[in-house]
Amino acid sequence: MKTAYKGPRVSTGLSLIELMIALLIGTILVLGLVQVFSASRTAYQLSQGIARNQESSRFAVDFLTRDLRMAGHAGCVNDQSLLSTDGTTITGGNIRSLFLNGANRNANNVAALLFPLRFDVSIQGYEANGTAPGNTRQIPAALVAGAAADWSPVLPADISGLNPAPIRGSDIVVLRFLSAEEAPITTFNATGTPAVVYPAASGALATGGSGLFAIADCRGASVFQASAAPTATSMNVTQTGLNASDLTFISTHDSSLAYKAGSASLYRAESMAYYVAFSPQAQAPALYRVRWISTPGNGALTAVTEEMVDGVESMQLLFGRDSAPLTSPPSGYISSMVPASTIGDETNAAAWRRVGAVQLGLMVRNSGNREGAAATQSLIPLSVLEVQMPVQTPDGNYRSVYETTVALRNRLYGN
Repeated sequence: MKTAYKGPRVSTGLSLIELMIALLIGTILVLGLVQVFSASRTAYQLSQGIARNQESSRFAVDFLTRDLRMAGHAGCVNDQSLLSTDGTTITGGNIRSLFLNGANRNANNVAALLFPLRFDVSIQGYEANGTAPGNTRQIPAALVAGAAADWSPVLPADISGLNPAPIRGSDIVVLRFLSAEEAPITTFNATGTPAVVYPAASGALATGGSGLFAIADCRGASVFQASAAPTATSMNVTQTGLNASDLTFISTHDSSLAYKAGSASLYRAESMAYYVAFSPQAQAPALYRVRWISTPGNGALTAVTEEMVDGVESMQLLFGRDSAPLTSPPSGYISSMVPASTIGDETNAAAWRRVGAVQLGLMVRNSGNREGAAATQSLIPLSVLEVQMPVQTPDGNYRSVYETTVALRNRLYGN
């Protein structure tokens, strides 16, 4: 018996159970993909944060160590040799300044100099209160500028006016030195209008830089300012407010110290400070450098601030002192590392000249993956040069600590 043909079979759709199972499977697959992409994004952000953190740290450490190593450089010999009498007399060599008037210069009254011009103190520091080794300094959520008394010694006005931030416990270091580059002096005229002549090949040293200069040989150094913009081959060293007898000081005050063409060189005189402050651009703490520059002829100084690296949250410093007493020549053996508060301010110039090494510690933060950073933050103890710095409230910023020791090569073993 034959069955009649009824045409093609027509689908009537999915049942509710089949649809629910399909939706469940699809949801699980989508959630799995989201989880994979989220984990990949988290790992990428964290790795980027770590990489940026390391990059910023290397940059900051490189700048700091490069300038720290120049401490004590005063031309042919170091400041320890030129200031072996600790600034009490000019006889025997010294670092002199044409920014002093005649009476103060004859008495070598360096206390009358503006703070940035104290080239008799090549390095000095300021310790944020409560950040000595063994102390605990909690990192608060906000970065607030501090008062001068928040550091020891108390900050001079030239630095406190820059609004450094001590709340996270950041020290400050001041550096003054002669540049590594030098220009041989071919002619030195110390009469009439004193002039310094140098080869055209060295013109970049004179026409660039801070506007502060120094003449130095192996017996002495003199810091001065040009009376007008230097040219590629010469500059005048007369200054506003100095009389004719003052202008010949660097050659006639002591005949044994007279500078002579062929034996003396021209240098840039660098005066700067490193500190941590709030960066309006990055909306975060940052490492800053201030350089004091001068405009030729007017004797005035201008503070030029430079944001070096954002994310530097704390800078800690310890200073290595020579083991020899101040009444004896330095031995080159560093016997102790102490905070700046132990040494004092620039009135203790002789003690600062016995600093032969610096321990530097930086805590650097970077906003990477906030969840990943916050999760690991409590697991990693933050300590900068033995100063414990716990985070008050996890803020999702990745933090790391970098430490190094810098030998002040111009001072070791009396070089």
